[in-house]
Amino acid sequence: MKKNVIALAIASAIAAPVAMADAPTVYGQINMSIDNVTDAGTSVNSNASRIGIKGSQDLGNGLKAVYKMEWEADVAGGTNATTTTTTFKDRNAYVGLAGGFGTVLMGRHDTPYKMSQATDMFNDGAGDNKPLAGKLGFGGKGGENRAANVLAYVSPSFGGVKIVAAGISPEATDTATQDTSLTDAYSIAAMYGSSKKGLFLSAAYDNFTDNLTGTKDYTETRVSAQYATGGLVANAMYQNFDDGVTGDTATEGSNIQANIGYTMGAFTPKAKYSSVDYKMSTMKDAAGFGVGLDYSFGKKTTGYVEYVSLDKHMANNSLAKSMDTVSVGLLHKF
Repeated sequence: MKKNVIALAIASAIAAPVAMADAPTVYGQINMSIDNVTDAGTSVNSNASRIGIKGSQDLGNGLKAVYKMEWEADVAGGTNATTTTTTFKDRNAYVGLAGGFGTVLMGRHDTPYKMSQATDMFNDGAGDNKPLAGKLGFGGKGGENRAANVLAYVSPSFGGVKIVAAGISPEATDTATQDTSLTDAYSIAAMYGSSKKGLFLSAAYDNFTDNLTGTKDYTETRVSAQYATGGLVANAMYQNFDDGVTGDTATEGSNIQANIGYTMGAFTPKAKYSSVDYKMSTMKDAAGFGVGLDYSFGKKTTGYVEYVSLDKHMANNSLAKSMDTVSVGLLHKF
């Protein structure tokens, strides 16, 4: 009996790592800040806090299944007596196959255009790419689109270059008159190197047809370059947006953004500048910038202080005045 118990214990110890090899990983982050905004007061906010599960399973012959499901969690909000904010919002969620040919996936995912961006030193906060693009871009998101009903392909590396492409088929609003297709919207990007170290170069293009816009084809173009070495990260990005509409109702223009940061021990001072050239006669050129300081409490916990300023044309608000935001925040990843 004793030998049987010992044998069972040994078998369990050997089997456990095998059973856990394909187990999903639970991950996420909580990013909270105290924000003071011009003419809006001071509030506590959740900045794209999220939770997700991801994993893969070996299918043999060099093939594996990959999957991911992720949701944004409004840690500061939620439904209560004073607000009806939705606590959870959909983020990337997909299933696919990966092998020597690359990766093919279906679901909801960042467009290749969005994936092609260099490091954003102010990501998810008041100074991220969306507000500093002056509300240009499809949906006013400055190229930061996450699409549903996606079929996407990520190539293997060819001499350091990867090609990422995605076709998007929106849900038909009137199936009697509207046909949907994987080319109702498409996005493609070419990326060289890594945005984490060394030289990174990318070029990307989005096209959204009138099935999505209701008017004309909307196109977006982006080119990025970054160099990261030691504690230094420096990059620049150019974007051009054209909604295919002429006249004062158009939302055309271009945007240039630049980031720089340098890590010294636990401290990372950082800065960002953006300029927008509007093509509409009703809008004047705009500019914005951000400065900040990150402090690493540990590998997964970062505190930060940021100041972001948008001039009145970039802020594009009903008050027709500039907008300044001061943030003190804490980011923890798990």
